[in-house]
Amino acid sequence: MKHAFPQPIHHQWLGLLSISAILVGMLLSDATMSIGMIALIGNAVLNWDVGALFRRFLRNKALLGLTGIFLIYLISGLWSENTVFFLRRLRLTLPFFILPFGILSIPRFDRSVYFSLLYGFFWIMAIMCLYSLSLYVRDYEQITELYKRGQVMPTPVMHIRFSLMVAYCVAIGWYLFTERFYWRFPWERYLLLGSSAFLVVYLHVLAVRSGLLALYGVLLFFLLHAMVKYKKYRIGLVAVIGLALGVWLAFRYVPTLKNKIGYTRYSINLFLKRENLEELSDSYRLGSILAGLELGRQHPLTGVGIGDIREECDVYFQQHLPALVGQGLMPHNQYLFILAATGFPGLLYFIWATFYPLFYRRSYRNLLIAAFYIIAISSFMVEHTLETQLGLAFYLVFVLMGIRFQDEMAENGKT
Repeated sequence: MKHAFPQPIHHQWLGLLSISAILVGMLLSDATMSIGMIALIGNAVLNWDVGALFRRFLRNKALLGLTGIFLIYLISGLWSENTVFFLRRLRLTLPFFILPFGILSIPRFDRSVYFSLLYGFFWIMAIMCLYSLSLYVRDYEQITELYKRGQVMPTPVMHIRFSLMVAYCVAIGWYLFTERFYWRFPWERYLLLGSSAFLVVYLHVLAVRSGLLALYGVLLFFLLHAMVKYKKYRIGLVAVIGLALGVWLAFRYVPTLKNKIGYTRYSINLFLKRENLEELSDSYRLGSILAGLELGRQHPLTGVGIGDIREECDVYFQQHLPALVGQGLMPHNQYLFILAATGFPGLLYFIWATFYPLFYRRSYRNLLIAAFYIIAISSFMVEHTLETQLGLAFYLVFVLMGIRFQDEMAENGKT
């Protein structure tokens, strides 16, 4: 009897092709990203051993926890009146329901597989950053001037999510360098290190605050980790001071960064005066956070429901910030978004489900996984990261890859 996929090697390559499609799609095509997700779950379902995969899934608390995030969104539909918007949000969060199971369809996820995927993603990102920077250099004066009005240089995808991916690639570059990984030639490691330094510079020229916050968190973490690991406290202290000095110099002399800081001060000042709110992106962010706090206070047990969160924010704006009504805003903080939509029970579950993979098989001891969580948490504090297809894919795919890698290491007795 012929099976759908009789050889495990087929599942291996189909699974890796699916992951690769998602990673490439995050930068080039939403359709490619969606196709990769569908192919990954298909690789699991159209598997002769799907029953064994499902039993393995049920034993994995980290994967089950992430799947449960979809369920808290689903349950909030019971008290959501706007069914159309609820279904739209639910469709967006569907990857939480399918990808944790789908990732198990890849039979082998060892060091060579995991590192190769990271390595490929790093170089795609480096090329994209180089292209973005070339566009800036080509129209230097005009784009620099745009930063005074809160705009940024051209990027392949939404600049906030892109900056987070750049920050993560800095972490990937350093991690793979320290792990002595390369595809073919040993000198690739130094090219990797040099390209990581380029990405640090690029992030400062790009001047997106979310990306810079994530970058500084990761760099500080790496420095403190090295200080403790090698007990070089004096050298580490000098390095921390050097990092602070470098940040100060960048803020003072990088023109795009200077203009972005000026715009931020200007917009916050106008927000405090309640002037020109509809024209300032920072007003949207600050106003939506105030709305999220108020909705959480008014509906602590159930929230307002995922389907009604946008309309309820408008009700708050109508009373307190009329200029922001009709902008389609939701709380620009992932934790406040969950609180406002699902209440404190939903928030507590969300915090557990998103933090548990960090402690699963002591993943916090892995430098890259810990760095990714610094990036994710810093993003959650200032953005509703998971409420866009790109943000959700970025978070979920790399968390799932980390879980599978830790499982593989444990099965091989290497953790």
